[in-house]
Amino acid sequence: MNSQLNIDLQAFVKRVYDSLLYNSTFFNFLNENYIGEVRQTGAPIIEVIKTTPMSVNVRQTAEIQSALAPALSTYSSVKVDLTELPMDYSIRVPVTVVGSDITNALQDVIDLKDSAIAKQIDTYGYAKIKGSVTQAFQWNPANQQGYIDALNKLRATLFNKDVYGGYRLGLDALEYANYVSALTSILKFETMAGVEGVDRGIIARAYGVDAFEINSNYVNPVVADHSETVKGYFFNSVAVVGDTFFDSFVQYNGNYPGFPGYYVIEGNMMFGADVVRGDAIIKLQSESVSS
Repeated sequence: MNSQLNIDLQAFVKRVYDSLLYNSTFFNFLNENYIGEVRQTGAPIIEVIKTTPMSVNVRQTAEIQSALAPALSTYSSVKVDLTELPMDYSIRVPVTVVGSDITNALQDVIDLKDSAIAKQIDTYGYAKIKGSVTQAFQWNPANQQGYIDALNKLRATLFNKDVYGGYRLGLDALEYANYVSALTSILKFETMAGVEGVDRGIIARAYGVDAFEINSNYVNPVVADHSETVKGYFFNSVAVVGDTFFDSFVQYNGNYPGFPGYYVIEGNMMFGADVVRGDAIIKLQSESVSS
């Protein structure tokens, strides 16, 4: 029996990280400036330094009548604890499959683990967002023009709050399907691109909003309180920061304590996120919203 199997743990962790970014929809919320490369050492806390709004001197005449009052640059900070959602990334594969195809056997369990962890990140992340956002918007477009009007109002709302560009729209799975169907039908006609020529990227360029779908169970978890039905969120990634932290990855080639008959990869993963600009997120709900 071959007990000398070995894999590149650094490459493995990088592959896991990329897979989580792909599988977890909540990662669309995170400010990419604060998502570091895969790390195996370091403190599991990141601190976000925010510059406070600056004042502007306005000259009343062409000449300076009094001393200048230069703006004072001041800062505030938010600490994001990456130990808020600690998870283990342990997998074990019977060494009896080594003779057949250990690579595919490992990849199979890795894919399943990636999916499970991405689901945990989404469940945790959207629950945290739900308790942090106060501004709401009624999302109930009735037709194609209704979707365009809703996007224009949402973009204008964030723009007027000094949030410029980079707009994203995360919608419940059914709402996302309706959104894509409504807007692509317009683009197909206007651009003459055809069915294959219209995709998420073209919609984003045409309307200035990058959209993605969210598992309905994450947007509206099953709870006793059914006072509202959330359809999704409109936001800019400046609002939420976070990071994924990998630590203590090790592999056992058939000599794992207690499980000597398995090829084992053992490790820990931590994930943390925090809302730093609540005004850059708008909750979309089906009920009417009072102004």
